[in-house]
Formats: sequence, structure tokens, C-alpha cells
Amino acid sequence: MARRVDGNLPEEVTSFVGRREELATAKRLLPTTRVLTLLGPGGMGKTRLSRQIGQLVSRAFPDGVWLVELAEVQDPALVTLSVAEALKLSDESSAPLPRLTEFLADKRLLLILDNCEHLIEACATLVGRIIATTPDVRVLATSREVLGIPGEQVMPVPPLTVPATATEDGDALQLFVERATAANPSFQATSANRAVLAEICRRLEGMPLALELAALRLRMFTPEQILDRLDDTIGLLSAGPRTAPQRQQTIEGAIRWSYDLCTAAEQTLWEQLSVFAGGFDIDAAEAVCELGPASLMEALTGLVDKSVVMLRFDGDVARYSMLEPIRQFAAERLTERGAAHEVRARHREHYRQLAMRGQTAYWTSEDVAWFGELSREHANLRAALKSGLEDEPLRTMATVTVLRPFWEHNRFLSEGYRWLTDSLSRNPERTAERAKALSSAASLAALLGDEESASRLVAECMELAAALGDTDIMAEVALDRSLLAFANSDRERSLELGRSAIELAASHGQHAIEMDSHAFSFMAAMVLEAPGRTELAERFLELTTDSGSHLLGGLALWTVGIDHWRRGDLDAAAEYHGRAIEQLALFERCIWLSSAFEGLAWTVSARGDHERAARLMGAAESLQRSTIRLAHTITVAVGEKERLKVREALGEDAFRAAFGAGASLPLDRAIDYALGRTPAAPEPIAAPPALERAPRAATATLSETNVLTRRQKDVARLVAAGHSNKRIAADLVISVRTAETHVEHILTKLGLTSRTQLAAWAHEHEL
Repeated sequence: MARRVDGNLPEEVTSFVGRREELATAKRLLPTTRVLTLLGPGGMGKTRLSRQIGQLVSRAFPDGVWLVELAEVQDPALVTLSVAEALKLSDESSAPLPRLTEFLADKRLLLILDNCEHLIEACATLVGRIIATTPDVRVLATSREVLGIPGEQVMPVPPLTVPATATEDGDALQLFVERATAANPSFQATSANRAVLAEICRRLEGMPLALELAALRLRMFTPEQILDRLDDTIGLLSAGPRTAPQRQQTIEGAIRWSYDLCTAAEQTLWEQLSVFAGGFDIDAAEAVCELGPASLMEALTGLVDKSVVMLRFDGDVARYSMLEPIRQFAAERLTERGAAHEVRARHREHYRQLAMRGQTAYWTSEDVAWFGELSREHANLRAALKSGLEDEPLRTMATVTVLRPFWEHNRFLSEGYRWLTDSLSRNPERTAERAKALSSAASLAALLGDEESASRLVAECMELAAALGDTDIMAEVALDRSLLAFANSDRERSLELGRSAIELAASHGQHAIEMDSHAFSFMAAMVLEAPGRTELAERFLELTTDSGSHLLGGLALWTVGIDHWRRGDLDAAAEYHGRAIEQLALFERCIWLSSAFEGLAWTVSARGDHERAARLMGAAESLQRSTIRLAHTITVAVGEKERLKVREALGEDAFRAAFGAGASLPLDRAIDYALGRTPAAPEPIAAPPALERAPRAATATLSETNVLTRRQKDVARLVAAGHSNKRIAADLVISVRTAETHVEHILTKLGLTSRTQLAAWAHEHEL
């Protein structure tokens, strides 16, 4: 039985209101059209509607529903890469579009492209290519402008229905009341204020974002005061462009109204924060915005209280963000003030400093924090590099070059290669910075399999380094040439150059290059079955142990594990592979984790546990698309032989069942299984006797009820009342699938394993 892929739709934290007709129309259209575009102005709720449609039709797409958020992508060249990244597709080609269409060719999935309007040509080109080359992929786009491609079905997204009279209901009124109650728990919709609430909905013409912004004002104003102020806002907008749709004027007015309610310091901060893409933390805000620490904290607190800025936690890190229409509004004000260039320069410098930390962080114990911060700030890095290439191309080229480990190990090869080639085209001067950029570009080209470009870049780098008398770069050049030789199947020359890179790097104190060269030289030696493999692996581990590196250390543990497996020392091999998985799992997108799973699978197979080996091979296979070709030369060369042994030992049916079970494991469970923490597919654990509740150690304290969202608490209450998922879905007006997802997330958050335990927890905490 083919396994089902869930996709990546995020869990919603607020209720979905209305849109029954739109949901029904989309459900009817999707089976018969390849491209459905939800069309409407900003603030109309297209994004939320697209996600709800995705939830509604998810069962029709066995390969999942995949959301690609394009609001933060400003460069058209990154659209294809953003889709590939959302699909967790390997970044292994300098021509990512053919790679993407090849991957999608046999898939039956729904691709949601959200916020296409600022990248309309790139999105149209990509969607056209996908539709032409894949028979069963559907695309759901949200945009303020039609894509304009053959076969596109446009579905305008209207405002929510508004009450025609004070006694009528409507989706707009329901949304307004729900959000108002969430913003101010003491607020109540009564017969006395119903007419005013209905009039607010009519004046805002049922626009969801405008309604939500207005509802937030009920923290400070009565409905009557809101209606009065809204009248003033609409009056101010009457002098705007006559050609602009009234709805666009209304949303502009709703945002401007919030802006006018802010203090001068809050307005200034709001404008300056608009340079951030994908959110920011307090350190970034202090570095970029021209307010003293005390004033900034006060202003930021005010913006959070006014719900202009949203606060969330990424682990232990507090991060802030703004909805895209709100950010765009502030960006326009910043440009009008003539301050945009200066603020962008500070933004660029802040993220340049983050990148430059990698000169030490990459090969030391600081690597986990550095890679983690780069991943969180990827959108800001893109924005900084884009503005930097326009305003200070030489410094920006140096920034892009220093980020080579991020591009390489985090599966952003194509993106990094593009930034480097763009930088080189803008900096033709013969400088040491250009030589380093040439070297980094050559290594990425070789890893992407573009031997022609890699050869050209290496040759130019060598010629420029010789002209400049730059000997420091020669170790890196030797490693580039080693990669290129390997890509050209000259394995002996590759190993020779790798050893040369080790010697040059050691003599110049270039620790990162020395470790990288050990890693690659071991791979070449392993494929060649050359002598000295053990010495290379053990020296690599010694270097990474001394430096405290986790990523390179995990890679070193893998090489030593492979070497022990090769020599038949299976206990040691299993220990090293387990430690490698533990360290590599610290990195969100590490390309080497699949290799560590493969190495452990071979070791387990050699011990005779073929079912476990097949499961580990399946888990490794599911991670394979998250890596690059040259990273898996050994697993390609050796893995097929090992897989055949396991298949023959188990028989075809048993192998396929075990392999599929491993491939279907989510990453965290696959890691637990590999490390022996859990079985592959744990059975539900029966609740303890007596009170039928989880052990106290697994139960949250009363203060920990805040880990659940408001909707999750509603679901927990209904579970405690004994409701089925179907009944929960009906009561909360959500899909059964969404109800199931809520229950699963709640159990995971609370560390529980059954609905009985959850019911006991809910009663204990008086939910």
C-alpha cells in the first residue's frame, strides 16, 4: 500500500469563518482544472482560504498538499528554488527547473503558491512548465493579478457577507465578533450593540483584514467610538486616487488608522522594521532601528499591544513579524521619508556580521548556533544580499563567499551558486575577494555536477591567485580541483589533490579547509579502496574533537563508523554511527544525516538484523532527496549491494513492508528509532489503571496549559467530553482531518499517548 504524504500545511491558531460557497466552488473546480487562482486585493483573506481549501481536499492528493509562501521572496530567480525547498527537494542542480519537473512527474499533489503578484511573470512561467510536464499536479495560486497562462481558472475572492440589517447575521459579523472576543475577553455582542457592530462590518465592506484590525481596537474603544473613528478614516481617504478600488482604499484606511493611533516613536519604529523579511529578534531590531534601547522596547511593546507586530517563540528565541500588507504600508512611509537607504544599510551590515561569524563558527562548537541563526534569518539574508549587490557589491561578494558552508551543508547549493555568479558579474576587478568568490563558486558548481562551469571558475581562480601572489587560497583551490576531478571520474587524481589540500591547509592554519579536505579525501579513498583510509578518518575525528565541531564532527564520526564497518568491527561501527546521527540531528537541514542512516543500516545488516536494516534504509531513502549527489558517492557505490543482501534475506514482500515502514517515519521518530529509543511503529500505550491518567511526570502543570492554543484547548475539552473526531469537527465547524491533526499535536505537546490520558489531563486542569 502506497504511503500517504501529508505535506506542509501549518496548523492554524485561529478559527476559520465562513467562505462555504468559495470552499464548495474550489472543491468542485480542482478536479477539472490544473491551475486555480484565488484573485483579490490585499487583505481579502486569500491566504487563509487557500490553506483551508488545501485541508479540505488533502485526501485527494496522496503526495501531499504543499504550501510555498512567496511574500518574503523578492527575487524572481528564487521562485523555483523556493518551491523545491518547500517540497524538501534536493538542491543538486545548477538548472533547478528541470530537476523540479522531473521530481513532480509522477506525483499527485497540490501545490499552493501564496502571494504571487510581485513575482507574477516568474510564477506564470514556472506554473506553465509544471502543468506542461506533470499529469497529476494541481496548482492553487493566490494573487492580486491573474497568472495569464493557458488553462488557468480564476476564482475571485469576494468580501465576507455583511448583515443587510441590524437583525441579520453574516460571516463578516461572525468574524468580527470572534476576533473581538479574542482581543478583549470582556467584550460581548449584545442586542444593544448589534446594530453598531453590523454597521462597522458594512463600512469595512466585509474585508477580513480590515475587520480583524478593527476588532483589535476593542481593547481600547467601544464599538461606537470605533464607528466614529472609522467614519473619519473613510473621509480622509475620499481624496485618494479615483481609479483605486474602494476596497483597496478601505484596507489602506484600516492600516492607516492603526498607524495614526500609534505614538511618533511607534510610527518611526514601525517604518524601520519594514526592512526585515521573515521576522526579526530584539538584537536585530536594536542594531537596525535608530531608537535607544529603552525607547525601542517601549515602542515595540506598544506595537505588539496594538497587534501591528506579532510575537512568537522559535524555541527559546522571541521573534517578531508583521503581516505583509502591514509591512508594505510601513515600507512606503519609510521611502516617502527618504530614510529607506540608510535603514537598509544598517540592516545589511547586521546580517553581514552574522555571516562573517562563520569564519570561526563553521568549524568550532559555535556551529549549531550559527547554522540555526542563519536558517531563521534566511529571508533577511536574501534581502540583505539583494540590496547589497545594488549598493555595495564588493562587500556583498565577500559576504556571499563566507556563507559557502551554509549553501553547501544546508541544501542551498543552487541559490548559493546564483548569488556567487551574480556577485562575480558585478565585481570584474581583479581582487583577492574575487579570487575567493571564484573558488567558492567552483566548489558549488562541482557539487552541482556542472563540470564545465567548475573547470572555468577554477582556471580563472588559479590564474588570478598567481597574478596576485595569493598563496593563502591555494589549499581551497586544491580542494576545488579534487572535487572537480572526482566529478570527472578521475578518482586517483581526486585523492591526490585532496591530500595536497590537507597539507596546504595545515601549513597555513586553515582549519575549516583542512577538515573539509579530510572528509572528501576519505570518500575518494573509500571508493578507490586505497590505503590510508583509516588514518584519514581518525585524523579527521581528532581535528573535529579538538575544535568542538558538531557538524564536521558528525561527519567525522560517520567516516570512522564506515571504516570500522569495512573492517568488521561492528560494535564500534554502530556506536560511531549512532553518535553521528545524534550530532547531525542538531542541524535542521543537514545533508549528511541520510549517509549516517545508511552506515548504520549496513552495520545492522552485517549483524543479521535484516528487518531493522531495511527500516533504516527506508528512513535513509526518505532523506535522500534532501542531499546532494557527491555527498552520497559511497552510499550509491556500496548501498545497492547492501540493499540487495537485505532484500534477498527477507524476501521481496517483507523487505518492501519494512522499507516502507522506515520511509514513512517522520524525521524525529526516524532518529529515535535509529538510536534505539523507540520501535519503528510504536503501538498506542494503554492508559494506567485506576484514574486512567498519564504518570505525573508526563503531565503538564497547571501553568503549562498555556502551551496549547485556544483552539487546541477547545479540542481538548471536547475530547474530555468523550466526543469523536467527527463530532469535534462538526461542533467546531472544521474538517475531520483538521480535528485529527489537532488531537495529534495536543498529545505531542503534552507528552501523552492516548485520548484517555488527554481526557484525564483536561479534567485535572479544569478545562
